[in-house]
Amino acid sequence: MILSKNNKNIIKNTALIFCFLLLTGKTYSQTPFFSATASKSTVGLNEQFQISFSISGSVRSFQAPNLSDFSVLSGPNQSTSMEFSNGSLSQTLTLSYILQPKVEGNFKIGPASIEANGKRVASNVINITVVKGNAAAQNNKGQQGNDDDGGISDRNIFVRATTNKSSVYLGEAVVVNFKLYTNVSMSSPVVTKMSEFNGFWNKDIEMASQITKEVENVNGINYNTYQIRKIVLFPQQTGNLTIDPTEYETVARSTVKSNNRNFDPFGFFQGGDPFAAMQGYKDVKFNFKSNSIKINVREFPSNAPASFNGAVGKINLDASIDKNSVKANEPVSLKVKISGTGNLKLAEAPEIKFPQDIESYDPKITENLKANSEGLSGAKTFEYLIIPRHEGSYTIEPIIFTYFDLDKKQYITQRSNTFTINVTKGNGEQTFASTAPTKSEFQVIGKDIRYIKIQQPDFTLASDNFYGSSTFYALSISPIVLFMGLLFYRKRKEEIYGNAGLLRIKNATNVAKKRLISADKLLNEQKNALVYEEISKALWGYVSDKLTIPLADLSKETVTEILFKHFVTNTTVEEFMSTLQICEFARYGGSDTTSEPKQVYERALSLITKLEGELKA
Repeated sequence: MILSKNNKNIIKNTALIFCFLLLTGKTYSQTPFFSATASKSTVGLNEQFQISFSISGSVRSFQAPNLSDFSVLSGPNQSTSMEFSNGSLSQTLTLSYILQPKVEGNFKIGPASIEANGKRVASNVINITVVKGNAAAQNNKGQQGNDDDGGISDRNIFVRATTNKSSVYLGEAVVVNFKLYTNVSMSSPVVTKMSEFNGFWNKDIEMASQITKEVENVNGINYNTYQIRKIVLFPQQTGNLTIDPTEYETVARSTVKSNNRNFDPFGFFQGGDPFAAMQGYKDVKFNFKSNSIKINVREFPSNAPASFNGAVGKINLDASIDKNSVKANEPVSLKVKISGTGNLKLAEAPEIKFPQDIESYDPKITENLKANSEGLSGAKTFEYLIIPRHEGSYTIEPIIFTYFDLDKKQYITQRSNTFTINVTKGNGEQTFASTAPTKSEFQVIGKDIRYIKIQQPDFTLASDNFYGSSTFYALSISPIVLFMGLLFYRKRKEEIYGNAGLLRIKNATNVAKKRLISADKLLNEQKNALVYEEISKALWGYVSDKLTIPLADLSKETVTEILFKHFVTNTTVEEFMSTLQICEFARYGGSDTTSEPKQVYERALSLITKLEGELKA
């Protein structure tokens, strides 16, 4: 076999490193070293800080301390460094957490523990003082620079809100696009304050379930962009209206440099960069918001006809009745349908003038509308129930509907056909004929007035003694019967709800594994982005069902706290949270994670089994 010059150099360098290791004797420090440190001992209530656990030597089974007094924003984050000293090679592993206080006061972060030489070894205790506000951050600003935020700024993450129009008529649709720009890895952004859209009626435009990534250059910098929301607005008042910013929160990952001791001479054995260990990652919480937008809303032209009620767009009118010939007192359905594109949701029913002898009821309104870039498309139907009370021929005048056409900049009036309803005399119809009414006519029309009976009445003597009568006994026992019925109803209701909750808990594992089966199918189809999304849904759904937490209340802090209350180990909780974070970074981060989808899938499957066992214990 003939080797290239490059291959010969690699073999030569490899041999030299092995010889050096053999000559140095001891390769790793024999005495374990385990310590805990904090980036600050005094922190503000709204401030973040980092705790780190440094481990050297041959150890295993790291057990984190109880961190329930703080919000865990990130962690455990792992970094490794290697150092030659006095002819030996030592390795140091650092596990760190980004924390934020929940309340003011003095707190002790207890010792973490590891297993070394068959014994448990504990780290030192960390004392943290939490003060009001951000006073500590102000004092340390000059020393720490950008360490607190990891160098993340609005140059790395921002949201742009744009509209398709800046000047519109009253009721004209305005589409707002919210696009996320990022050049760092980050978790899914969470809305902390939604714009109230004062002066607008709004409707979200349905988007694809899988967010697509595009690359866009802004001022010479490439950003990964994501369309995170699209909404259509309909102004309800004239003048200059402002769309307020929407505020977001995320956890961003920034690259930080370490000292030269992090040099890894074995990096190229795995085909990597031997200097990769000289840089690490820091996860920080970052708040940002979209820009505000001003919209000029104009009034309609002054020549509006009386039939105009504010409809805007391109709209068609269609009206119909289901019967032209009926008997008196039989119902007729009149449908008025407006369809097309525009502010159909806000469109009012056209005015209809019914003949005096036709009784009408308020319409039943049916909507089949979908939001899009033109406004709302579809149809809105007004269905009237009308009842002619007397025989005869009745005419309903044409229904008139007027809307404002945005392309033509003028009012368009549409008219329906004239409707004629022929009514014949019905059975028991109320009439005003000159002849005297018959007995049967009175029986149908006036159920509160009975026809005069001409037979001899048959009277019976009523008993004057109420006590001891059947009515007396019925009224006496009715409260007892009612009370027992209420007790039975309440018990039955509790059983139903109890069984439903129990059924949800029992099926939690099966439901989660079904989602993971879907993830496995997507994995075989190499749809990695959907794999991460399905894994995330499986994990969130499992804890929601198993711990009976409503979906609206799910958060990392809530789940962590409840899992600890159920005596789930720190290691399992941290593995659960880190798996969720990997899924979030894979969805939104440009370089996402170092974990393969198959590994994350297997890890999630193992996690479900592990959690099931610990929650049953």
